[in-house]
Amino acid sequence: MEDSGSIVRKWEDLHTDILAKIFQSLDIFELTSGIAQVCSTWRFACCDPLLWKTLDLSKLKSNFIKIPLEPYVYVGDRSDKLLTRVLKIALNLSRGNILT
Repeated sequence: MEDSGSIVRKWEDLHTDILAKIFQSLDIFELTSGIAQVCSTWRFACCDPLLWKTLDLSKLKSNFIKIPLEPYVYVGDRSDKLLTRVLKIALNLSRGNILT
């Protein structure tokens, strides 16, 4: 390859403030989908408190079914496991910074 004099930078070399700003555009699924496992810089950026002020669970789809008997709502096993996984990862990455 011919060297044109340009410097090639890697994603992990981006400043964590810039990565955190980019990550602010992601939803809860994208933040907990494994981007924190890309490299240590991305994990550090994923732990930025600004990303975790509010944990928006509105994107979660559930298998809730209204039934006429107690407990009145049935939660499907799949949605229960998904919610548990997302919450565990979010609580880990937030380092206790979730306010809402």
